[in-house]
Amino acid sequence: MDRLARKLLHYVSTFPSTYSKRGRMLCRFAQRFLIILAGAWLVQCVTASGARAIDILPRDYLALPSGTNLAAFYYDLIRSPEFNLVAVGTSKNNTDLQVDVGVYRQIYYGDIGGRSWAAEVIVPFGTEADQIAGNKLGRSTGVGDILVAAGISFLPHPEPTYNLGMALYVSMPTGSYSPTQRLNLGANRWSFDPQIGYTQAIGNKFWFDAAVDVIMYTNNDDVGVYHATSRQQPTYQGQVWFSYVPDKSSLVSVGYAVQVGGAQNINRINTGITADSGQIDT
Repeated sequence: MDRLARKLLHYVSTFPSTYSKRGRMLCRFAQRFLIILAGAWLVQCVTASGARAIDILPRDYLALPSGTNLAAFYYDLIRSPEFNLVAVGTSKNNTDLQVDVGVYRQIYYGDIGGRSWAAEVIVPFGTEADQIAGNKLGRSTGVGDILVAAGISFLPHPEPTYNLGMALYVSMPTGSYSPTQRLNLGANRWSFDPQIGYTQAIGNKFWFDAAVDVIMYTNNDDVGVYHATSRQQPTYQGQVWFSYVPDKSSLVSVGYAVQVGGAQNINRINTGITADSGQIDT
């Protein structure tokens, strides 16, 4: 995208003086449009990290006793030496994406008609600092978009060794966001993520978890200095975890998640950014 934008900007900035008045006006319009598009694209591509579907953890869908009030803290360290853009390719030279995120999670478990339910609040916070092909995008520090969620078990009396349930996660536009800032922890839009999950013990020492979900987005109507509108198609995700339980207080896990879809456009111009990815978690 950056290379294409540079070529187009060079072309329209060197139009011959022999062009007609109408032609020169069209070239000036093209210059203005490309500058708007490039600026909006840079802002949107680095706020897209907040658009991920909800990652489960091992035994997330294991129902706890009614009345349980659980507080948890997580730390997520993300490093990537490359950035991929559809139809342009992958940038690896002088590319470094760094995200340090802490998460506070509060969960309450209840019971209705013999079925376990849960309500939770998730508050992310942290720091992001990126550069793509040597272009430093700066640093953003603050609070991300707060999520609220509710889930219920499909089984009338969840067993301690397996469960099947669903949850709905809603991300609210509460995070740090500025339309002129190239890095933002907030996405400045709502998202809705229904998820179905399954957890199952395998003997006494092993555990299996799986989940599928789809995340849907509202528009971000304040992208870049000219307040462009960003739209994103739904993102689909599948996840699995395999865990080994050496004792009652320990758990060793390895997981895999794959995402597809999530194509983005700005003012209905395709950016080439999608959510297509796969990752191994431990």
